Amino acid sequence: MLEKQEKAALAARIRDYLARETEAEIGHLQAEIFVDFLAEELGHAFYNEGLRDAHAAILRRLEDAAGDIDVLEKPKPR
Repeated sequence: MLEKQEKAALAARIRDYLARETEAEIGHLQAEIFVDFLAEELGHAFYNEGLRDAHAAILRRLEDAAGDIDVLEKPKPR
């Protein structure tokens, strides 16, 4: 859930965008309702993409750590 200030800032950006690109003007309440709609309809896609990005970053770090551990291995005595 978005914080009140984040939602208001996004609504303002949507209003600015619509006014600039389509010459349509909507009220602040309409823009906030649109933000809610976008969050509900599209939020999961962005959230899941963020999870995939985090997973990939963690895997890269684990691979680096495994390489560091391999360097510390001592040879077997003869």
